Amino acid sequence: MKKAAVISAEGDAQAASLLAKAFGDCGEALVELRRMEAGEEIAKQLSRSRNVAYLPSNQNTLLSLPQM
Repeated sequence: MKKAAVISAEGDAQAASLLAKAFGDCGEALVELRRMEAGEEIAKQLSRSRNVAYLPSNQNTLLSLPQM
């Protein structure tokens, strides 16, 4: 158990190092790409949920919903 935790922590440290290098090399482009990928995944999950409805705020709807 203890050895597995150490190995996992070392892997996490290496991953963080690689990410830091990638951010340094690519700048904000990599951050923007990850943000877009996360948004795509969130949209995909929300589209599968029956409890979520999307109402665009810039269009006229019949509902008077408070702006957030």
